[in-house]
Amino acid sequence: MTSPFVQDIYRMETFYLKLFLGGLLLALLLAVYSFVVYFFRLAFLGIAVSHAVLAGLALGIYFKIDPTLSALLFSLLVGWLIAFLKRKTGLTEDASIGIVLALSMAAGVILIYLSGYQGNLLTYLFGSILTISWTDIGALFILLILTAVFFSKNLEKILFLCFDEETAYSSGIRTSLLYYTLVGFLSLLITYTAKLVGIILTHAMLVLPAAAAYQIVWHYKGLFLLSGLFSTLSTFGGIALAYFWDLPAGPTIILVGGFLFFLASLIGKIKVKLGRKLRGGSR
Repeated sequence: MTSPFVQDIYRMETFYLKLFLGGLLLALLLAVYSFVVYFFRLAFLGIAVSHAVLAGLALGIYFKIDPTLSALLFSLLVGWLIAFLKRKTGLTEDASIGIVLALSMAAGVILIYLSGYQGNLLTYLFGSILTISWTDIGALFILLILTAVFFSKNLEKILFLCFDEETAYSSGIRTSLLYYTLVGFLSLLITYTAKLVGIILTHAMLVLPAAAAYQIVWHYKGLFLLSGLFSTLSTFGGIALAYFWDLPAGPTIILVGGFLFFLASLIGKIKVKLGRKLRGGSR
């Protein structure tokens, strides 16, 4: 029979392994989708979908089904609905996002009230990567594989769509299919990001890595690499600080990401000034 001490060691090792794998998968996915959010200008869509997670969780609680599954499906629906309103109706992007955001939040609050839920809503609002499960890790891994396959086959088309959609459509690229697929993958990632760092902070996690990378490099390959570096540093740096200083992990991750953004901005300014001096000295 295994002693309680050995069982505690095993549980501790399992906990840290899950934390490491979950953080790594999340960082890799954020490296890709931060680029998408930043250059497709989808930050507000990210806010709307992350807040729709609350309504999705409420649906699961009300109908007594898995809240994570209901949140995934509802977030996917909301993401596609916003994309549809933006592309197929006369509504502006701000208006369509504002309408969907308000309706989903209102529906979530009412469903939670009707269900008689007595839990702590702060768990959903601020999340905790420390609660990550093997199921979450498996889902993130599958999403990473699907993302890698999709981007490897469509990277040039995605870049074309990002910077000149009309010309991309005229050249025969199925822009709507690409856009809805990107929004779908992004919505799924937002659901898990909201669960791990919180509904309120998700959009910051999606924007900061690419925004920080763009302060230093401008080529898309460099942007992907630096986004990956910044998302990894912010994720694991935030987890480490949260562990040693007994802080909530989600907000700490965001603060580290914000610090990296300002550091990258400073490096970018120094880089520009050095470039100007070198060009001036070579004349």
